[in-house]
Amino acid sequence: MCLDCRNYRVRYACNRSPIRTVFIIKIIILIKKAFIFSIFFCFYFSVNAQDPFLSQWFTSAQFLSPASVGNGVYNSRIQSNYRSQMLAGNQLYKTIVIGWDGRYKNKNEDVVNYLGIGGQIISDQIMEGVLQTNYATINAAYHLYFDDDLKKNFSLGLGLTFAQSNLQLDKLKFGDQFLEGEYISNSRSVSLQNLSGSASKISMNSGLLYTYHSASSFFQISANAFYLAKPDLISENPSASTFKSLIFFNAEKEVESKKSFMLHASFNSRNKMDQLLVGGSIGLPFGSYIENSNKFYLGCFYRVNDAIIPMVSILMNEYRFGFSYDIYSNDFSKAQLKPTSFELSLSVSSLLGKRRSDNLRTLFD
Repeated sequence: MCLDCRNYRVRYACNRSPIRTVFIIKIIILIKKAFIFSIFFCFYFSVNAQDPFLSQWFTSAQFLSPASVGNGVYNSRIQSNYRSQMLAGNQLYKTIVIGWDGRYKNKNEDVVNYLGIGGQIISDQIMEGVLQTNYATINAAYHLYFDDDLKKNFSLGLGLTFAQSNLQLDKLKFGDQFLEGEYISNSRSVSLQNLSGSASKISMNSGLLYTYHSASSFFQISANAFYLAKPDLISENPSASTFKSLIFFNAEKEVESKKSFMLHASFNSRNKMDQLLVGGSIGLPFGSYIENSNKFYLGCFYRVNDAIIPMVSILMNEYRFGFSYDIYSNDFSKAQLKPTSFELSLSVSSLLGKRRSDNLRTLFD
């Protein structure tokens, strides 16, 4: 008898057939996958699905407030974000955001107040599309100026969102499940019988936004309310609509040698679940800054009790690109399975409209 087989458990394992060993390995892999999925699937039903969120909130104006449509130094802009969160090599969440907004041109050129309009599409996916919620939003905001220099602006925005959730039940079949040592092919949990494959709802949102924008300074403060009627896939006892509040603050100041400092803070609350994001960046000009507004931003943000987020951004005249990486700091990140997240953002402001102002070009435009 070999030394490795003296222990009874080891002898027993060595005497197992290869088929039995493969079976056990498959079960372990299945349990791991089911565990990862159950963490986020249970979280979905406990809070009626995770609201889509971004680490670079400030790069997607409509994501924060319907009152933001139509602002900035260009007549129109396209903004997009891609966020991915993974755990143990499995993609848990994927969020894609793309939006367009611009100004509705007044026929009377003497009227400086204007109407901003925009639309945004969000796709929030869990476990590579097993559960997917898509949002289509239309926003409109009226902007009022308080001074002849057109630096102080107040806007009131309203929005309408259509949301649809889809659950692909066929992806929840586990062919490797077993009962009393026997395989059950294409089995499905009894707990899924009360789930619907698709659901949709319509929500309303509103926002107030004050903006001060000059050749060297930018300041914003906003308060918003979202009446959320989230799609509910539970066929029995569906949950009621909820109220979400969100306030945020944006600022950027240009100092000596065309350097700038940027600050952002946002707080949102829903169902007694609060989230606070604070941070800032320093902007360093490069190249022909006066002609092209080229600037490199390096900063860091903190999502309280959740993650530290380093960020880099490049501003090149009408283009803006950003990258951020979430370093999780909560108790969950101390476990053996650690989540990883990154986010990309891209904004283009010249395809559908020209620059309309000589005010400071910022990350918030």
